Amino acid sequence: MPPVTESPDSENATHRRQPLARGIELLTLIIDSDQDSHGVRELAGRMNVSPSTAHRLITDLERLGMVARTPTGTYQLGDEFLRLAWSTSAQHPLHELASRTLERLSATTGETSFFSSFSQLRARMMFTLTAESPHPLRYVIPLHEWLPLHAGASGLAILAFAPEEVRQRVIEGELEAKTDRTSVDAEELLKRLETVKSQGYCVSHGERISGAVAVAAPVFSNTRVVGSTGVSLPESRFNASQLDSLIATVVSSAEELTLGYRDDTFRFSNRSGV
Repeated sequence: MPPVTESPDSENATHRRQPLARGIELLTLIIDSDQDSHGVRELAGRMNVSPSTAHRLITDLERLGMVARTPTGTYQLGDEFLRLAWSTSAQHPLHELASRTLERLSATTGETSFFSSFSQLRARMMFTLTAESPHPLRYVIPLHEWLPLHAGASGLAILAFAPEEVRQRVIEGELEAKTDRTSVDAEELLKRLETVKSQGYCVSHGERISGAVAVAAPVFSNTRVVGSTGVSLPESRFNASQLDSLIATVVSSAEELTLGYRDDTFRFSNRSGV
């Protein structure tokens, strides 16, 4: 097995030696995939382990009902996992709440709105839900792809409030330039994050996608950042005179999605302008 690196998608050696952690990693691969089922060799390749190890892990998950074998010998999510997912969704209906919030956000602004989830383990984010703009000219936001935190308002709104070790991991890692406007200087990025944290929101211009403007604010569970929400629109439709109103709408949506976060220092009324 190749040595573990400090890239955002790698785990440390201790994590890779733990059967429980590896079983959860395998389950996560299945959950995040668009495929209906998976073969053992395929999963082994994606986890960088031997087929025998992948088979042992998936057999343990099968015994627990987390996965089930199909008639063709591949594996899919099991009944027990689906039961737990349903129970969790009923107790913490963030997805349903986010859907309603994004629909209102898009209806109010006329632009594409999004919700992104944060993975502290990967130090990355993923767009998990969108509501499309009614305009024929709009940006299609890619769903279920792990993306860096340093490029674009959606990631910066998360990174500014992420744990210190995550911020350092990102800043000391490879800051890939997604466009010619992406901030790839560590000191510049640190200053930007301080500004985002003091304001409680982020505005970006073509930093992840050329020609796109985004406004995003963090979403919390208690005091832990779990993602961000906001809007994205073409620069050609961006009106600077309406920015304050757009920010207020985005921040209000983020506060609506926040679960148990009650720190008044991040209310929009106490935030400085752009």
